[in-house]
Amino acid sequence: MMASAHRPAPSHREDTGSADGSSSAESRGGLVIADRVVEKIAAQCASEIPGIGGREGGFLGVGSHADLDSRPRVRVELTGSIAVLSVDLGIEYPLPIEETTERVRETLVRRVSDLAGVDVRQVDIRVTYLVPQRGRKERVLL
Repeated sequence: MMASAHRPAPSHREDTGSADGSSSAESRGGLVIADRVVEKIAAQCASEIPGIGGREGGFLGVGSHADLDSRPRVRVELTGSIAVLSVDLGIEYPLPIEETTERVRETLVRRVSDLAGVDVRQVDIRVTYLVPQRGRKERVLL
């Protein structure tokens, strides 16, 4: 009998979940991950990509400003272990929008699946602003 998928149980004990702490996965209980947790994981993963940001400040979305140091806004719909993500983000100009959003999509599918244990089936991305590259001189009109 197996105590876990990787380690055989001692031959003199049955898999009862006692004494040595071994038990079957079904008898240890379940795991529930809240939508909000998946949203935070996805937002953090997206913010770690260079040139991607969110919005900062404001009240109820009024008065907020573009900020590449903030996390993008992520909403998730979880159905069992299947997740659909909706992401609102900003991109540093002049990064190519299509390539950059595809990199964000691929990163979120891989990282959120690894970290949260959910199957990310779809990532909808809405680019809400562009921010000029930092250190880039503004044009001066004479």
